[in-house]
Amino acid sequence: MSNYVDHAEIKLGQLIAIAISVYALLWQDVQSLYVLMLLFLLGGTIRQISPVSLVYRGVVSPLNIMRSDYRLDNIQPHKFGQLVGVLTVALALALIELEYSQVGWLIVGVLILLTLVSYIGWCIGCFMYYQLNRLGLRGFFRHTPTDKTVPVGSRPSKQAGSSD
Repeated sequence: MSNYVDHAEIKLGQLIAIAISVYALLWQDVQSLYVLMLLFLLGGTIRQISPVSLVYRGVVSPLNIMRSDYRLDNIQPHKFGQLVGVLTVALALALIELEYSQVGWLIVGVLILLTLVSYIGWCIGCFMYYQLNRLGLRGFFRHTPTDKTVPVGSRPSKQAGSSD
């Protein structure tokens, strides 16, 4: 069953991910990538204790720094996207640690671009989630898009109806 998901919280996470990634890339700071990987891991597994969720619910939302943007959506594709982020950062870190640093930092650059695209409204992790659903995987991948009027992986419109 679909629920209303606050896309402002998701956007805050994307902005933080972009900021950490850009910092890491500019300063070649591997430690920042470990922090980013942890943020992605918590966002994809235990959202309730994710630092991004805690900052959003405890500071950003109460102070009206960002306006809530609730949309009928499934949280699972967004969590899956966070886990794709974990794997992406882990791959970049492995390559950097194995002295293939140029390729590792290139992957960080691709992560920045994909996170920016996600901030604009299309998420590769959500797209992958729904493609896995279409292939017949169920369980975690049981949800279908809530808004059939937008391309798969795109942010649902505010008027999207449930199709679960």
